[in-house]
Amino acid sequence: MLAGRARLPPHERALASRAIAERLESLPAWHSASTVALYASMGAEVETADLARRAILAGKRVVWPRLATSGPAMEFAECAAADLAAGATRALEPPATAPVVPGREVDLVAVPGIAFDTRGGRLGRGRGHYDATLARLPRSAFRVGLAFESQIVPAVPCEPHDERLDAVVTEARVLLASVELRDARGDGRG
Repeated sequence: MLAGRARLPPHERALASRAIAERLESLPAWHSASTVALYASMGAEVETADLARRAILAGKRVVWPRLATSGPAMEFAECAAADLAAGATRALEPPATAPVVPGREVDLVAVPGIAFDTRGGRLGRGRGHYDATLARLPRSAFRVGLAFESQIVPAVPCEPHDERLDAVVTEARVLLASVELRDARGDGRG
């Protein structure tokens, strides 16, 4: 999956990322969100710079994840995209001086991944940072994976600690997790 994503030419990746941003921006969850958590793209991941710009133009607060001092869960902090710097895992993250934003204030969180399925399953890099982080967020926070269409697979292996997403947005479509799965989580979001 990583090799396939990396084979996308940069201009195609940029066009697809822009289309993903447009699809995400059309969702009711985006419109109602006041605070949006984005990730800084690594390698051939879906680019989020356009999303950050769109969020700021819409008057939304943009926060970014950074590794917390203890445990696998990340914290969110507010800063300008230009202030992000390489952290312990090489991922760009807010500097230590950026103020922490409590998870209860995050309305929508966009997450990267290696593969996604139509049931909200996500295969990450295996460190568990996003699963631990999503588990700590309120159920009202809309969880959305950003992926290229080539990253959608029939099924992603799922373990008990894996957190499911509410939706996955690609350049071609929006995949909402099934109603049965959302209801099984007990939050009834649709």
